[in-house]
Amino acid sequence: MPIITVWCLKKEKPKKFRRLCRKIVKAVVSVSELKLEEKDITVLFPKDHMKKGLGEEIIIDASGLFEKSDRTPEVCQKLAKTLGQTVAEMFPDAKTECFVRTFNPVNGFWSSE
Repeated sequence: MPIITVWCLKKEKPKKFRRLCRKIVKAVVSVSELKLEEKDITVLFPKDHMKKGLGEEIIIDASGLFEKSDRTPEVCQKLAKTLGQTVAEMFPDAKTECFVRTFNPVNGFWSSE
């Protein structure tokens, strides 16, 4: 299950976070090579404890993607660009960066399903 974590956001109204969450989920699903559905994606907005600089630089961390042969570097780059552009559209004054990390479940994974 992909986990999209967005760091360094300044305090916003819950409505804006819900809208951003929906846009992020749609952006991930739009990368058809990933073969993901909306229900497969988790989006997190952790509270940052620093005050200075929030909203000036936004970091997106896309993790939890199983390594698969069709998840090529090009597909991961497409996901990074799609996510980055999606967040940057809502926060045009911030520098936005997106990091995509795949993993191999043999290195440590468990699920209750």
